[in-house]
Amino acid sequence: MMRRCQQCRRAGAVRSSTVDLCEDCNTAITEEVHERVRTIQETLRKSKMEVSVGAKLRHWDLILAQTEALLKYEEREILTTCPPPSTLLEDFRTMRDTVLGKGEA
Repeated sequence: MMRRCQQCRRAGAVRSSTVDLCEDCNTAITEEVHERVRTIQETLRKSKMEVSVGAKLRHWDLILAQTEALLKYEEREILTTCPPPSTLLEDFRTMRDTVLGKGEA
């Protein structure tokens, strides 16, 4: 029985790994994860330097959106970040709530 790629469902050239992905999907997912993590890190840095609560909240909204986008991979047991996106989301929501409650983060 041929293994199918978890992402595109094509049978055949699936990489031997903990998750069945073809080379094309593995490359695409790796690039997407890398870009989202870079955006998260850059936005976290910007948020720390921001004075305006409104601007901080916009930064946190972007961070949460980028992290939520990674959940689809975690749900399919495709490794993305360590800790996993669900854990990061919990932490980031707490940090955003701090901005809402205290006007700082």
